[in-house]
Amino acid sequence: MKVNIAGFNIDKELIDKLNSPLATPELISASYARISRSNKSIEELRKEAMKELEKARKTNTNIIFAMGHSSVAEHSVFNIDLIGVSRALTELIQRSRIASFTEKSQRYVTFSKDYVVPAEFANRPKLKQPYKKLMDELFAEYELSFNALNELYKKQKPELKTRERECLAKEDARYILPLSTKTQMGMTINARSLENLLRRLSKSPLKEAAELKELLYTKVSAIAPSLIRYIDNDDYTGKVDLEKVGFTGFLQQELPWVKELDLENKVRVINLPANADDTILASIIYQQGELNWNETKETVAHLPRIIKQQLWNQVFKDLKPWHKVPRAFETVDFSFELTMSESCWAQFKRHRYCTVLRKAGSSLAAKIPPAIKAINRENIWTKLNNKIIRMGSALPPKLAYLNPYFRTNASIVTVFVKMNLREIYHFVRLRSDENAQWEIRELSQLMAAQVKKNAPQAASFLCGKSEMNR
Repeated sequence: MKVNIAGFNIDKELIDKLNSPLATPELISASYARISRSNKSIEELRKEAMKELEKARKTNTNIIFAMGHSSVAEHSVFNIDLIGVSRALTELIQRSRIASFTEKSQRYVTFSKDYVVPAEFANRPKLKQPYKKLMDELFAEYELSFNALNELYKKQKPELKTRERECLAKEDARYILPLSTKTQMGMTINARSLENLLRRLSKSPLKEAAELKELLYTKVSAIAPSLIRYIDNDDYTGKVDLEKVGFTGFLQQELPWVKELDLENKVRVINLPANADDTILASIIYQQGELNWNETKETVAHLPRIIKQQLWNQVFKDLKPWHKVPRAFETVDFSFELTMSESCWAQFKRHRYCTVLRKAGSSLAAKIPPAIKAINRENIWTKLNNKIIRMGSALPPKLAYLNPYFRTNASIVTVFVKMNLREIYHFVRLRSDENAQWEIRELSQLMAAQVKKNAPQAASFLCGKSEMNR
């Protein structure tokens, strides 16, 4: 056996010191692409690629695009700084499943008044000036609320250190920040996922999205021109136009929603699996036995309860917080409709391996943290939130796509979510932890309670990491 480190991530300043056109991830993709068609060792294939860069690029183009083996592009990975993008645009960026993102946290960092003014407003002063005035008001309220909360916690929680107290104040003050707020993030993404992201950005009508797409493609294509091709809007959306078929019954007749949402009913169960415990136990046994799938399930269904309990004890024996439960837990799915704030959604959307569908429309309802009521700012927050939602809804029809900038972190999001139990374990372990943000922890605990009712054995260790450590 032999193991070679063929490459690894290093800072671009170090790469630039090489001063060589060979400092491109294309060589790794090309040499690995040739593995399946050559008797030569990987070391030889890598050396050949370095000797003939253009030939290596032709290999990539042929195998990735002509032959359709797109996974070859996944061997090339980029670390990208994204600076000064709006929180609204992160919605498009962070939909990439096979990528990693670390974003500047509004929970731990104090944000100064810095927001995106849509380029679409450049020659529209009647839209631009009220927009900027409202954004300034929101940032002023953020600063005022942060200071008031900080003073409140000095009295209520004198045991907290300065940084802990300030983070607690930021955690709730951030709910009034608009989604136009500028942020920054580090993104690690392979060439295949990056091509998908570029195409997604090209489909967006936002000028901010078009600017980001152009910057990303210019930077990456200069380094690795052979790995990315299909980046333009090809008009495929996968959506439907209800008006074209003369049926608009699904569409909201009046925006924003006048009807208040039931914010107490954050978790609605849509679908629960039948016999979840038996299905998962049968899935585990199936991998060790010789019976077919249906025979295994039938046998497990008729096992005495005490035997099943003994088997479940074996499944969870020595389970630690850093362990994943067996893949057999992926055989059962749970579906929910969830209601949360944009602030909570910014955390929830990081769980990209489940199916998440976000509902359209805007609601006047807002998730205002209890601490804001304690500093007597609730009415001001409600007025500001209503003002920004109504301003966004009053945009000219051809600019209605700018609506995402006209929302705050307190604005309400409704999503349909389908998760298998293995993913739910990952979600709950992180989000029910004592260090998790309060709103997503509440959501996680409500979801966990529903799952435990349906699968009491399989979900018996469904809890936050801090609870597992006790």
